Amino acid sequence: MSDEISAAEHLDYLTSSVRLMMWFAWYSLDEHPEETFAGTIRNRTDLWRRTFLNPDYIDVPHPGVDSPEWADLLNSLESIYVRNREKGSASAFENEALAILVPYLTPRVERDLNDIRNKVDLVHYQCGSLRYALEPELGCRQRIGFHIANACYPASPFDDPLYFPHCFMDLMDQCEDKFQVTEISTETWMNSYPRWLKLFPPEWLEHMSPPNYDVQWHYGFWGQFVTARRTFNHKLGCQFRDTGRIPFPPRSSWCTIKAMRKHLRAHAG
Repeated sequence: MSDEISAAEHLDYLTSSVRLMMWFAWYSLDEHPEETFAGTIRNRTDLWRRTFLNPDYIDVPHPGVDSPEWADLLNSLESIYVRNREKGSASAFENEALAILVPYLTPRVERDLNDIRNKVDLVHYQCGSLRYALEPELGCRQRIGFHIANACYPASPFDDPLYFPHCFMDLMDQCEDKFQVTEISTETWMNSYPRWLKLFPPEWLEHMSPPNYDVQWHYGFWGQFVTARRTFNHKLGCQFRDTGRIPFPPRSSWCTIKAMRKHLRAHAG
């Protein structure tokens, strides 16, 4: 069994992920000069949820915050950004931005560790590491969407090859019974992850959307930088910096429940 995350590791997760977001914001504004600095931070990074300005758990759905404290922080970061654009560098911006952000991050550490131990982010997950939507998709009432988490922390849900198949069988049984749906779907960075794709029948790949490299604020993009132990994935962070492209771009897909059951029974026993 893997060890649970320590306070030092969680602080490293917060600071490393926020540092990566500052790096990303600098280069994103090169690609999108029509966007504002504040708009980039709000819409393309997950900064707010990692600060103490977020009163809830770290994975709470983004509420579209507009508080005076948040506005002040954005203004401070923008001043650093503008100054370094004129007479500095991307690395100087990262360092200076992180220096003013750390006091916003450290108060989260003990609260987040308590939330992780109590699995507060999993309250609404009905099927282990899977959560289905509370109603079928609009315009496609035979299809239900689902989300993915890690209910096996500090282990990985991939450690047991039968774990995800059991979660999916449970999800499909419940969704058929409650909603009379015949299809399942999701959009996630994991749809670019080969180990995840082995769980699905060929039609999942046939229905796959193109990869989306237009980074947005949510875990569909930023979730790949969280390991199974909830630490920062430094390897993928370095890859993002080296290539300038998100390592596992999110994609959407769907398949029939019939095909999914057949595939899981044939490959998972």
